[in-house]
Amino acid sequence: MKWLNNRFLLVAYILLMVLMVLVGCTSKEDPSEVLTLCGNHSCGDLAMVTTDTSSDGFHYLNPTMSPDGQRILFTADWKAIPAIDHYNEDELYTIFRQLIVIPTRSSVDPATSLAGQDGVLLRFDGDYASVTIGGNIISLTTIEAERRKACPTWIDDTNIAYSLDTPRGYRIFTSDVTNYESSLLRTYAAYMEPADAAIGGGMFQHMSPSVSPDGRYMVFTRSGCALPDSFETCTGLSLLVLDMETVGLNNGYDAVVHTVTNEYSRIEAPRWSPDGTRLAFSGGMDVGNSTGLGTEIFTIDFDAAAFQADELVLDDNLQRLTYTTLISGDPIAGVFNTTPTFTADGSEIIFVSTRRAPSITLHDRNLWKIPSDGRLDPEIFFFTRADDVDPEVQPDGSVLLSSQLGFTTEILDQLEEEAYQALVQENTDGEMTEVEMRSIANAQRGMLEFFEGVMSHLYIFRP
Repeated sequence: MKWLNNRFLLVAYILLMVLMVLVGCTSKEDPSEVLTLCGNHSCGDLAMVTTDTSSDGFHYLNPTMSPDGQRILFTADWKAIPAIDHYNEDELYTIFRQLIVIPTRSSVDPATSLAGQDGVLLRFDGDYASVTIGGNIISLTTIEAERRKACPTWIDDTNIAYSLDTPRGYRIFTSDVTNYESSLLRTYAAYMEPADAAIGGGMFQHMSPSVSPDGRYMVFTRSGCALPDSFETCTGLSLLVLDMETVGLNNGYDAVVHTVTNEYSRIEAPRWSPDGTRLAFSGGMDVGNSTGLGTEIFTIDFDAAAFQADELVLDDNLQRLTYTTLISGDPIAGVFNTTPTFTADGSEIIFVSTRRAPSITLHDRNLWKIPSDGRLDPEIFFFTRADDVDPEVQPDGSVLLSSQLGFTTEILDQLEEEAYQALVQENTDGEMTEVEMRSIANAQRGMLEFFEGVMSHLYIFRP
């Protein structure tokens, strides 16, 4: 009868496995505490997009790839590409972040500037950058047209959306970038608050626009602020969705928007699923009746038919994906999980987290991944020993991101060897020994190693 006993053991094992799946457990081994690195980053093909060596330590953030894959749009300090000599010594323009487009490229050759890599600073035509606020038409001419910009995204291959700083806070604007290399760009308000038309209207911030895969809808964050230019006083954050067929109507005042979430203490960086039926975002711990510090990753459903009928359910099928437990040594402000982006097939979400990476105790920002239904715990996706932020998954599975990594080990190795071989070619009379030439090449490498932690460059990672 032993065979009968073994059969019941098998049935019991199957039942146990089914039970583990139902309660969200897994038989998968825990992630190793030993983090495998290839050089100074996680294993995979890492290509640098920006390679300039500006000593001013510019930071290139919020990168987003054009749908055709040919150009990358991102934000940078004004002086990253000086446009007007008059502003060169104006300290104000070191913090007025602007929009830059660079061809999609990868290189091992350092450049002296973004312009040397065919980067172009987007310049805006002030005659078309005007909004009606408080009953007056405020023309954002000259200096006003170059106000701070943030959170750019592509609407299609020729149009972009971004947050522009106005006298009433950040608003979503759009521009046609067909001739961005040779002409000033016209910019239009996509949506204005009804209160913006009032003389005593309040401050609001509209940030992080993201366009649905079919181009029909745009989601963004909205918050009200008690004090001008003070994000610390902004409360009541929620997600709004804009019907792109109404964008810019009546200078933005007739654009159709609907709220899709309740108001919370913190909501950031919404992104669409590939099929346009879900939204992922980073939320304060009060979202979903959570408690504690920091932010977590959440998803909600989006019903286009309900949007058109103005019958949306707030927080529709709200799901929390990450559960971060504060432990000894964590930052007082808590652990932050933010900037989620779906993989091309929608099965996983890549996000930024300050949780402790394996084998280290520092809480730098790195890229993690989690199944989009949250059934498993997060796993490390991309790690360097510097900040890695702003991921965007591409159709081929690669990830566009910003990092303070600097020049990768592979590039440094190649450049050092190229410098040595150049010295060998020049050393025809034998004045330098091999040791001397190796030392000079290594010193040139050391100059590039300096940029780790100094600048935020753009990279494309293929795991």
